[in-house]
Amino acid sequence: MEKKALTSQWKLNLGFSFFILMLIVLLLQVSIQLTLLFAVSLALGFTLQKSRFCFTSAFRDPLLVGYTTLTEALILLLAISIPGFAIVSNVAGILHLPLSLYVTPFGIHTFVGGILFGIGMVMAGGCASGILMRIGEGFAMQMIAFAGLMIGAILGKYSLPYWRANFGEAPGIFLPDIIGWLPAVVLQLLILFFLWKVTRWWKRKLNGVG
Repeated sequence: MEKKALTSQWKLNLGFSFFILMLIVLLLQVSIQLTLLFAVSLALGFTLQKSRFCFTSAFRDPLLVGYTTLTEALILLLAISIPGFAIVSNVAGILHLPLSLYVTPFGIHTFVGGILFGIGMVMAGGCASGILMRIGEGFAMQMIAFAGLMIGAILGKYSLPYWRANFGEAPGIFLPDIIGWLPAVVLQLLILFFLWKVTRWWKRKLNGVG
């Protein structure tokens, strides 16, 4: 019985791989850019699914189930991307390459939106990437959440002029403009290190160690 199941799984994987290959060939006939985007999307989806990485879980799991591995992974991700972003931005400036930095308006609406978004993520069981990943795995609840995601996107598109008119003029905060690139990077890394220590302490506390 187990051998039969493995054979069926192997055939399914082979058929799916052939389908993806044919789709890539068709995309190559239309646009190389679309093909590259599709390939990168596949790689990201595969990585997310196999690593079980989810931004929602990184914030939710330490409080609900005491699982901190994803939280530590997110902190590591930010610790790598912050210096990387600073290097790319400065190199682009030195080489006079075009670089567009969009600093979003900051205010009370940021906190309200963050709280609502956080509640929505927990109720839906994931953010956008997590929902798409779980739809691919066949979870029905995430299909309902995806419908809500699409409705919200449509409402957001048509109400965008209202949000820009009422909140678009709010000041943006960009730390490098205030304290410089190096202090900004160091400050953020120190904050991440503090959060990592808190995460490790929380993990030891839940496990009864230390």
